[in-house]
Amino acid sequence: MVINMDKGLIEKYKNDMLKMYRSAKPVVAEATQPQQNAQPNGMGEYAGGLSARVTAFRSLYPVPMARITVFTGNVENMNVVDTDTTDISGKSKVFVLDTPQKSLSLSSGESQKPYALYNMLIEADGYISNIHLNIPVFSDTVTIQNSDMILRETAGENKSPQVFDQSQQFTL
Repeated sequence: MVINMDKGLIEKYKNDMLKMYRSAKPVVAEATQPQQNAQPNGMGEYAGGLSARVTAFRSLYPVPMARITVFTGNVENMNVVDTDTTDISGKSKVFVLDTPQKSLSLSSGESQKPYALYNMLIEADGYISNIHLNIPVFSDTVTIQNSDMILRETAGENKSPQVFDQSQQFTL
């Protein structure tokens, strides 16, 4: 199939685009004063980040519009910290969460854990829900929780949520 394009129309379009490009003013960001104790990622010494990456079919396809609930406590009596939905690439926002101070992770033998534990419920239409328990979140660091969903129609008779316990002792 051959499409004959009017060369004059193409040239006019090109010239119009160049004219718009040349007349556009560059956007300059305003300089802001850094906050005291602010870290480059904006979280600070007593906060860490948690983000979800939701996929399906062995991590091949992103799951957009999945509902993410970050919570503490157990599933029956959850204390919801924050919620979000995934974007078209299956990623959630970075949840900024309270954590112990960063200096606890810099020395060994501390009695207090240098991380906080959070849980994540992931739900999407047509998929079996995933529950991730005990996700460690360190100060001034973003933890990415991968979650691979299973289609409800391929799950057979077991339609109950999949539970993944991420608990593990991190010895520093």
